[in-house]
Amino acid sequence: MQEGYLLELGSYNTRFASSWVSGSPEKSFLTGTKVKGKEQYTIQSYRCLSCGYLESYARSTKEPDA
Repeated sequence: MQEGYLLELGSYNTRFASSWVSGSPEKSFLTGTKVKGKEQYTIQSYRCLSCGYLESYARSTKEPDA
């Protein structure tokens, strides 16, 4: 399996790795989705070199609250 990550595109084509966030999504007028105070983990993905199958994990290294 080849290690990688899922790429997200934001405003003005800013790029960042995808994150897993605890709970249900809540709308935010300014940011689109509220995440402050929720657990967040960067998503790490692995791709099979022969068939392209993806496995994704949210490891225990926390991201700071946004």
